[in-house]
Formats: sequence, C-alpha cells, structure tokens
Amino acid sequence: MKTLIIFFLLTGMATGLMSQNGNIPDEALVTMDGTTVMSTKVLQPATPVILVFWEMNSNTCCNNLENMQELWKESLQGQGVKMIAVCIGTNGTWSQVKPMAYGRNWEFEIYIDPNGNFKRSMNVATAPCTLLFDRNQQLLCRQEGYAAGDEVVLCDQLNRYIQDDIHYTEVK
Repeated sequence: MKTLIIFFLLTGMATGLMSQNGNIPDEALVTMDGTTVMSTKVLQPATPVILVFWEMNSNTCCNNLENMQELWKESLQGQGVKMIAVCIGTNGTWSQVKPMAYGRNWEFEIYIDPNGNFKRSMNVATAPCTLLFDRNQQLLCRQEGYAAGDEVVLCDQLNRYIQDDIHYTEVK
C-alpha cells in the first residue's frame, strides 16, 4: 500500500511540474489526410481541451474514445471544449486510422503521432491516457488507463473547472 501511495505521489509531482510549465511541446503530428501540423497549432490557448492518447489496435482505447465522445457531445462540446485524439504506436498502419474513425463516426479531431515524439514529450507511458487542459493550457487532470466510468469522472472534473476554475488533480 505504501508503494502505491508513493507511486501516485511521484506521478502527481511529475505531472504537476509539467502542468506548472503550461507549455505544450512543439512536435509534429499528422492529420488523417497526411498533412503535418505542429502540436502547438492543434492545442491553442483560449479553449479547454480533452486530449486522449490511444492505440488503434486496443479495444480498451477505442471503448474509451467511444464513451468519452458520447459525454463530450452531451455536455462539453456545447461549452466550447475541444476533444482531440492522438493515435500512437501505429507502426506503419496509420493509414488505417482514417477508415476506422469514419466507420465509428468519431466527430472529434484526430491526429497521428508517427514517431512517438509528442507522446514522449507529454510523458505518456501507456494508452489510453487522457489529459484535461484548461483555457491556458494548464494541465487540470491526467488519467492513465481506462475502466468503464472513468469518462464520467473526467467530464465531471472538466465541468467543475469550467464552473469553478479549479486546479490540477490526479484521478485515481
């Protein structure tokens, strides 16, 4: 139990340091049409953002995106919150991301991190990983992994921020 508590504290401190910086790293991402765009152009200030790192061959990641999209469309999209998914670990199969996204009717922005540079610069170790950013690109919340219901907690967290301007927390 002590080990688990220490792990969460260290993880929280590491992500807290990143959140204090407030700078999104400037890394190249690829759109589903194959155009290269810089991450700082994708994640611009003035709007809260749900950023999900996911892997195409993971059912857990896809379920996370499906459930997150549903709540985003119901309660957050109308409040100006952007939802962005970054596909990682494609190993040359990124051309399959576009048909998959269209087949699942995903309405959020989707990018590919072909070399994993953006993932590494954001300290993402596993997928799915969901990050919530405020209007100033400060990290509000970080969720590694996924279990049914996590999306409700994350959306509630973002709703509270929008209403109360709260600060970063680690979802456990």
